[in-house]
Amino acid sequence: MNTNLKISNVTKIYPGCVANDNVSLEFNSGKIYALLGENGAGKSTLVKILSGVIIPDEGKIYLNENNLKLNSPLDAKKNDIGMVFQHFNLFETLSVFENLIIDSDEQRESVREKIDAIMKKYNFSIDLDIPVLNLSAGQKQKVEIIRCLIRSPKVLIMDEPTSVLTEQETSELFLSLKKFSEEGILIIYITHKLKEVMQLCDEVAVMRRGKLVSVSQIKNENIESLANKMVGQNLKNIKKKKAKISSDQLIKVTNLNFTSEDPFETNLVNINFSVNRGECFGIAGISGNGQSELFQVLSGEIISEKSSIEFNNNYIGDLSPQERREYLMAFSPEDRLEQAAIPQMKIFENVALNNFKSSNFFNNGLINENKIKEHSKKIISDFNVNTDNIELKSQFLSGGNLQKLIIGRELITSPDLLICFNPTWGLDVGAINYIHETLIKINEQNKSIILISTDTDELLKLSDKISVIHKGKLSKIMNADEVTSEKLGILMGGAN
Repeated sequence: MNTNLKISNVTKIYPGCVANDNVSLEFNSGKIYALLGENGAGKSTLVKILSGVIIPDEGKIYLNENNLKLNSPLDAKKNDIGMVFQHFNLFETLSVFENLIIDSDEQRESVREKIDAIMKKYNFSIDLDIPVLNLSAGQKQKVEIIRCLIRSPKVLIMDEPTSVLTEQETSELFLSLKKFSEEGILIIYITHKLKEVMQLCDEVAVMRRGKLVSVSQIKNENIESLANKMVGQNLKNIKKKKAKISSDQLIKVTNLNFTSEDPFETNLVNINFSVNRGECFGIAGISGNGQSELFQVLSGEIISEKSSIEFNNNYIGDLSPQERREYLMAFSPEDRLEQAAIPQMKIFENVALNNFKSSNFFNNGLINENKIKEHSKKIISDFNVNTDNIELKSQFLSGGNLQKLIIGRELITSPDLLICFNPTWGLDVGAINYIHETLIKINEQNKSIILISTDTDELLKLSDKISVIHKGKLSKIMNADEVTSEKLGILMGGAN
């Protein structure tokens, strides 16, 4: 099966933004193509056009010389274009099989035969009759892929497919994608992980500010050259210096336990660790293994009575997040749009959400708006947020700029400890570089970090010591410079 996909002069304009600016690209089966770009570069808009989610203002899409009219996702499916999105689109309480037939108009027996044939062909081992919530992240992704393969797609688009996978699951995915490609499926691969592009792809297209700026063979590129093309300039090589860690213990967690009545939450079991001043303690793990619950207990969103948390020799286990902030703790949660910021509020209003006594945001119970705005302008300047308009609603900031605003809001008060959860998740290489540089500077100032992340490369780059959380339990604590990503992947999968 030979497939040719052609994007011809595609343009999509939003108020104040040209998302796609006269983009033309051509793809052929037998190769795996990477589509790269910073957040806001236009790649997401382009693949949403290909998958029928967005209708372009101008331009045409051709599949094997047929001019496609993609007015809905159903049109894309009918034209043999499949897409696996970054966030799994599965019903957790339904069985695997029920998820796979939910949008099918074929007989159940016929679909089951197709599924069995696909799983046998590609060596997918999944119990079709168990609830999706019992699957690992890698297995859930295979369910999404099977759902596409049932329709025998000519084109398969993968959007950030390894963001929640272990090293081993990523390797398995790559083997599957290469086999799909060999069998004639045209694959378009979107990721921020440039190492994966070098390992998997044959050609790479780079977008910047809505325009296509480069199409090249992978053999002619390296990670540094791709990163520079994405941002339009040479990036700094950020590397943490080996430093002598203070013996002054800042936070100590003893016998931390948390039991939830919610079946979708993970219980925490006997967690113990300490972090010294100037140290970064990294916690690795596959999503859903207790990271969210641990972050909430450490930040005070959840009060766990069966634990001891000491900070600067003070017991803080029963304190609220605001009370913990007064002890100079700071928090950057995983979901910046739901937990850290209110998108409909202006930048300076979001800054006011983090109210320390030292901030002087209130005078005798009245809001000191001028003080908040001064504070906001300083954050924007100090943390390189790409706007000078503090009246702008936060929903109009890119993911990277919103994350810089959130971390700046936390750090402007000079806390002793920052607890951050996936601080660079979904960000482009330029924003990631900036956040990493900022976190390294925190340690250099003899301040501490607890870094909870699903990105093993990030953890190995920034951590001094590291552990893995699996099913609510922490592994032994290891020196980060003695650990490999492969070792972390094995522990993340549950091995001892």
